[in-house]
Formats: sequence, C-alpha cells, structure tokens
Amino acid sequence: MNKILLVIFLALVSLTSCDKEDNTPADFRDEFRGQYQCRETISCYGSCGTCNTVRDTVISINYGNSDSTITVLGREVWLDTAGSYYAYHYGLTFRNDSIFSTYMNGGLGCGQYENYVGVKIADIQ
Repeated sequence: MNKILLVIFLALVSLTSCDKEDNTPADFRDEFRGQYQCRETISCYGSCGTCNTVRDTVISINYGNSDSTITVLGREVWLDTAGSYYAYHYGLTFRNDSIFSTYMNGGLGCGQYENYVGVKIADIQ
C-alpha cells in the first residue's frame, strides 16, 4: 500500500513541477500596427469652394503614448474591443486587415470631409 501511495505522490509531483508556458497575452495593439495602403478622399462642403481630391497613400499605425492607445493620422485613440473608435467628427474602424477612417473638420459654414479606406501591406517591427 505504501508503494502505491509513493507512486501516486511522485506522479503528482512530477505533473505539478513542470515548467509552465508563458500565457501572457500579446499586446492587443500589435494586430493593428503597420502600414496601410489607402485611398484618401477629401471633399469640401459649404461655401469653402471646391477641394475634391482622391489619391492613393500609405499611412502608418503605431503605438500611442500610453499602454492602451495607438496613433492614426496624427491622432491618439483608444480602440474598443471591436477595433473601433468614435469621437465627435472622427470615426475609425479596423476589420481584419482593413482600415476605415472618417473625419469632418471646419466650421458651421464650410469645411471638408477626409476619408481613408485601405488594407494592411506591412507589419511594423
């Protein structure tokens, strides 16, 4: 009986003494960091005149100044769990490897809309 208990004890000790894997999650922002090939569309509204442009551009997304922000087009934002951000006049969404950014600036009489739609082309290391 003592031998059986000793074998069970040694088996339990060997199972619990193994090195455990590091289960620390990767930084959630790593999924979004990178360079994105985007279609930039800028259009005026109101009495500002005409300023309609469409061009292709590359934008970079990187870590923000805190542990939970990213920088996008010069803005520091906090993403929700769905990969989105919204503030007055600005919206940002990440879906799979795509980015959608909309911004409206200006005043009551005139201003412009800035839209960026793109796909990730490279990770930032």
